[in-house]
Amino acid sequence: MKSSFDNVVRGRLNWVLLFFLTALSLLVGRLFILQIVYHNEYRALALRQHRLVREIVSNRGIIYAKEKDGTLVPLTLNNTEKNLAASPKHIKEPAAAASLIAKELGTGINEEEILKKLSNQESIYTVIAKHVSPEIAEKLALKLPPGVFFEEEMRRVYPHGNFLSHAIGFVSKESDQEEGRYGLERFYETSLSGKEGFFEGAKSASGFWVALGKRIINPPQNGSSLFLTIDYNIQFKAEEILNKTKEKWEAVSGALLVLDPKTGKILAMAARPSFDANAYSKEKDFSVFLNPLTESMFELGSVIKPITMASALAEGLIEPGSTYEDNGEVKIGGYSVKNFDGKAYHRQTMTQVIEKSLNTGAVYVARLLGKNRHREYLQKFGFGEKTGVDLPGELAGDISNLAAGRDIEFATASFGQGIAITPLQLAQAIGSLANEGKLMRPYIVEKVVNDSGNEIKKEPEIIRQVVSKESAEKVTKMLVSTVRNGFENRAGIKGYFVAGKTGTAQIPRKDGRGYSDRVIHTFVGYAPAFNPRFLILLQLNEPKGNRFAANTLTPAFHDLAEYILNYYEVPPDEK
Repeated sequence: MKSSFDNVVRGRLNWVLLFFLTALSLLVGRLFILQIVYHNEYRALALRQHRLVREIVSNRGIIYAKEKDGTLVPLTLNNTEKNLAASPKHIKEPAAAASLIAKELGTGINEEEILKKLSNQESIYTVIAKHVSPEIAEKLALKLPPGVFFEEEMRRVYPHGNFLSHAIGFVSKESDQEEGRYGLERFYETSLSGKEGFFEGAKSASGFWVALGKRIINPPQNGSSLFLTIDYNIQFKAEEILNKTKEKWEAVSGALLVLDPKTGKILAMAARPSFDANAYSKEKDFSVFLNPLTESMFELGSVIKPITMASALAEGLIEPGSTYEDNGEVKIGGYSVKNFDGKAYHRQTMTQVIEKSLNTGAVYVARLLGKNRHREYLQKFGFGEKTGVDLPGELAGDISNLAAGRDIEFATASFGQGIAITPLQLAQAIGSLANEGKLMRPYIVEKVVNDSGNEIKKEPEIIRQVVSKESAEKVTKMLVSTVRNGFENRAGIKGYFVAGKTGTAQIPRKDGRGYSDRVIHTFVGYAPAFNPRFLILLQLNEPKGNRFAANTLTPAFHDLAEYILNYYEVPPDEK
């Protein structure tokens, strides 16, 4: 009996022992699989859970204007601002925290929205408020409960508001990454943004960074800075004059450009309406971000006549004193071209054609040139091709209507109808007449300097010799006579030779059938005429109260030109 009982006990013990041996074998096997077979896979998984790599944002490069003595004026800044964030998973009393935050942040803060964010226990990170003022942040930081904290964020700031806004553009941060939009911020995005660094560290099971093992894998490389050709004081005065002129004549829009015709350096660039780059998101009409000096085209009107004259002078077809008979009208097929006032002026010199802005005289010169040479010179002056300026979105202009070879198209092109260019192209073309016939590449960034101090400097670039020095000088004399004896006489400055020409262009109808009553006023002039320090282009779109640019723009040119001559301390030509 006892032997039978012992056998039963022994058997049960064997089963128990077998059970534990089997369990042990399974455990050992499982450990073998985890530690040996799948070692690399689980090691990588553990690293992903406890090791994080974050990007370290680089500082964006600064954009500078300058004054004549070389003093730099920053047009952009990078401000470090405070954002209020939280880890809801670690907040014990969300309602109390929400109430405190709403009370301290003040107006515009919704306590219910904050509470909703803080009550989400599945979240380990959420942003409560951005761009908290330093004063509020300092005060609130002392009262914050565990799980609520401030973190720093770099923000692009434009200290001068809408100053030079079309040329600068702005930085958008719609995602985690800043990105330049429009203007220089876009064109030089790669240079300005630099390269981000990487930060490696470990985090606890709760999701917080721990100091142990923290290290930088790769430090950031800050963006390069841009040093502009823009003169801060000339830009300021230009914007002031453009504002007054646009308001006086109630124009829909306006633009102003100042450049050095000898080098192509842009000294000022302004357009109205403009925008505040600090508050770009408030703009409803995105077209306000486009730079009308490079990203819009217009039919020129009479301001093209110096180009027509220069082309014929270069070919030896006319001289400033050459004459023609003005009957007030030219018949071309079924079309009739008349002077702007419908009058006939009879025998006139080529200089008088410019002074009185006679359409019939421009057609006369175009016929002497012939279609092929006429088109070739327009192309030499840069019409129909981009200037290559270092700004985004530049248009090439449009002279495609001349391809058909119709007489009427070439006739109207001679006095600025039927072809379209950008204001910058016009300034570049007239600038070649101020620069001994040499067409220069316009540019707005003088040098790019990286974080290490290495710089890439831009040098003036001659695109081509359009006309001879002698031909350019003859046209300049004609333009000086125009300012002194023509409709542009209010552009003159006592003691200086000033060259200039106006243009009043009708705006084509939207249906493409002829022209409307709306007009564009343009004036281009340079001084001193025979050794120019600057060229100014002014433009008003759809001004009211006066039909002719000679009345609306010449006083504005006079005021700005006089300011620049005094600013540069340019000695007078005459006493």
